Amino acid sequence: MIRPKIRVLIVDHGSKPRNDLIRQLEINKNIAVVGQAVHREQAASLVQKMVPDILVLTLGAPDRENVETVETIMATCAIPIMVMRYYSDAQWDAEYITHGALAVVNNQGESLQATQDLHRQVEMLVGVKVIRHIQGLRHHAEASPKCGSTSDVIEAVHREWPYVLAIACSTGGPQALSKLLQALPAVFPCPILIAQHIADGFAKSMVQWLDSVSELQVQLAQENDVLKAGRVYILPPEHHLVVKKHHRLASIPRQANDVYHPSCNLLLESVADVYREKAVGLILTGMGSDGCRGMETIFQKGGKTLAQDEATSVVFGMNKFAIDKNVIHKILPLEKLAGALLAMAHLGQTEEKLP
Repeated sequence: MIRPKIRVLIVDHGSKPRNDLIRQLEINKNIAVVGQAVHREQAASLVQKMVPDILVLTLGAPDRENVETVETIMATCAIPIMVMRYYSDAQWDAEYITHGALAVVNNQGESLQATQDLHRQVEMLVGVKVIRHIQGLRHHAEASPKCGSTSDVIEAVHREWPYVLAIACSTGGPQALSKLLQALPAVFPCPILIAQHIADGFAKSMVQWLDSVSELQVQLAQENDVLKAGRVYILPPEHHLVVKKHHRLASIPRQANDVYHPSCNLLLESVADVYREKAVGLILTGMGSDGCRGMETIFQKGGKTLAQDEATSVVFGMNKFAIDKNVIHKILPLEKLAGALLAMAHLGQTEEKLP
């Protein structure tokens, strides 16, 4: 059976090598460029007329108009959007994602590796389910500043997250996290929060290392951070962090008698309280019992719970406590966890159907 081609619409905002991109895409016999547009009204019209599988927005310079193009298209018709920058300034990247784009990438030229990466990115994004954004969201926010425009946008974006992932780990955790994050794509549509037991002062180095090996953006979590899809938040050990309303992180001072820092239980419990059935807890290798109570809270409030199995754990401790408590939906080896998380995010499968 012949596989249907991926239909690509290119919207060009001032990037000169448009024809080069078309040739680069169509080297892959499963990809066809079906149309081109130069402004957002034309793009919205062509999306409805040609029904492409994905839209690639190429940008020659940073401009507010680029954000409005993403917003207009996503308010008109849901379609996976990949923003490709031909410049290095990342000033507007968060705005593109907030208004509906699935990924923002730098053009890497036409080398074999860059071409293969581009084809892989297109194929991956086509499989992501997207929904229309609220029409007029930006204009409504501008006209009604008393309504709290920032939180309105955050709430709109949150409704599109399949879930919020909270990870608990300790001994052996950094290596497990490295393998897990490397297996997740840059377009992973959920925020990821990680409580890894670590000595004071070492979190920043771990963040830099994990960020260097993952396509996801890894950052050190801070008070008042607003959660975003595709971001990985590493909690610092100097204090505890929890999720509060409007998807913001809040700090809790560490007490002298706290054995574990940062606290896995406090993070997991807060995610359960805020997101309930859209909370997913994952407990990995680690010594002690921290995280068990938090996983139980997610389980009780209708969320999903996963645990790393004994065979792939450096220390079968934290995860064993949770498994023995019978609050884990699925026990999986480390190499299968990313596939399970992607299945839950993109395919909506229940835990019984996970790989």
